[in-house]
Amino acid sequence: MTLGKWDPWQELTRLQQEVNDLYSNFFNRFPSTKEISFTPQIEMYETEEEIVLNVALPGTLQEDIDISLEKEDVLYIRGERPDLHRTIVGPRHIEELCYGYFERQVQLPAKCFREKIEADYSEGILNIRISKKV
Repeated sequence: MTLGKWDPWQELTRLQQEVNDLYSNFFNRFPSTKEISFTPQIEMYETEEEIVLNVALPGTLQEDIDISLEKEDVLYIRGERPDLHRTIVGPRHIEELCYGYFERQVQLPAKCFREKIEADYSEGILNIRISKKV
């Protein structure tokens, strides 16, 4: 067994990094202070060059959708779907549609380029294409 020279600054740097990681991981689990009304359904698949997601968001306006990529492999889809029928006065017999704030965090199967995200929204489906780092 060989003994090396102990460097207290290296130990402090390592400890500081561990505390930073702990702090970051804790608060990343709670990215929003808003109450989540629903979580949109998705399908995700991968090609050689990109990851593709289709997100079901019927009734949501395109300008009310926000997409962000964090840590190169965690995608956040957030937004708000307004209840345009909230003014109905009589009793509601079936209420299965969800309205309000939504959020979905997706762990991607590969690291991706933040600046190479393309999205289009048509007929209630948000299509997201993200170029992978190969």
